[in-house]
Amino acid sequence: MKKILVLAYALSPHRGSEYSVAWNYLKEMSEEHRLTVLYGANGEHLGDFLPVETLQQYFPDGKVRFVPVPPSRFVLLLNILNRWKICCYSFYLAYRFWQNSVFQTARKLIKEEDFDLIHYLGPIGYREPGYLWTLPLPYIWGPVGGLRNIPPVLLKTLPFGGRFKLTARSIINSYQQMFSSRIRKAFAQSDVVLAATQENSDIIWKRFHVKAEYIPENGIIGKISANLKNEKFEFQKIKLIWVGRLDANKALKTLLDALVEIKGKVLFHLDVVGDGPLKNSLLKYAEMSGLNDNITWHGHVARECVFELFQSAHVHIITSCNEANSTVLLEAMASGIPTISLDHCGMHDTICEQCGIRIPISDYGQIVTDLSAAIIRLYHHPEELRRLSKGTVKCAEKYTWDKRREFFNRQYEKAIAHYNATHRSAE
Repeated sequence: MKKILVLAYALSPHRGSEYSVAWNYLKEMSEEHRLTVLYGANGEHLGDFLPVETLQQYFPDGKVRFVPVPPSRFVLLLNILNRWKICCYSFYLAYRFWQNSVFQTARKLIKEEDFDLIHYLGPIGYREPGYLWTLPLPYIWGPVGGLRNIPPVLLKTLPFGGRFKLTARSIINSYQQMFSSRIRKAFAQSDVVLAATQENSDIIWKRFHVKAEYIPENGIIGKISANLKNEKFEFQKIKLIWVGRLDANKALKTLLDALVEIKGKVLFHLDVVGDGPLKNSLLKYAEMSGLNDNITWHGHVARECVFELFQSAHVHIITSCNEANSTVLLEAMASGIPTISLDHCGMHDTICEQCGIRIPISDYGQIVTDLSAAIIRLYHHPEELRRLSKGTVKCAEKYTWDKRREFFNRQYEKAIAHYNATHRSAE
């Protein structure tokens, strides 16, 4: 059993995405270790905290200690444009200054008690490495993501605002990787670096000459529960599900364009789970295209409802321009639902011919055509859908949390050994 100081900016037992990444980590790794976790949010924004007692009740054995790091008034002021949904980028500046408080809190803790190592768990973005890597303890960073630039072909059909935002992201990305000395030092000083995708691992090596072992940022928690009964595959209408934020990056319009092509050729129904700034324009486009009778727009729903929708779905679809390893992909796999996705990012690493269909990225017209063709093929060949569903269950076993726990334990030993070796040699 090790005493680990963990930094996880956002965590919650009720939310998905990065909140669930941290929460699942705490649930699983506390089986073997004592964890002190520094965090900045349980709700949507920095400083939105639940009472510590509310979180602590999930860990009555005391193996997890929650230490909220409240933002200063200055940090709250920096984040106000993001909170008011005027400019989301103000968060990154606020987050950078919030890391000063994280550092001070961590330094105080390690003076008061002994820890075996520090793990900067999340968020996975590499842009803000914080300062914990400067503390005198073995240090592990990751899984790290966000280093990849979005292929230009995926930007061409986005609304101007989304295209501008994602193009700016790519420019800033390239600049930071080339010129940020603090990011470079953080990679160099880490005893172990983990990458959220193989592509990110390759970029870390190319840019920073640091080896980063690949592991998806999240895993499957609980049992793999799939509905593989014969009657599920004796359908008149194929049931599709798409889950995510309705914004430019998630690119739901790509799927809507594909559905326009298959309309009248197959019977289908799409469940859309999520909300976001493009909701109204997407609803309008679906209505103009004659698709709304085939779509249920669920908005934000509880995670339990998402799992129920997965149980009745035949195919899960991801259209994102940029992802690491989408948490919802693993949730779909845990339900035995195969995924159709663009062939890039973490989906390229996770989806194989046993558990889904990867759509090549050449040009937008080709993507839409291939996506619609994949849906039509599965509609007309339910035996292929059954094969993929069974394969999904098999592939899901590779991503369960017991295997992740073994992986992290190996990396912790590696980080400690590297730290001891380098410090002995320095002495």
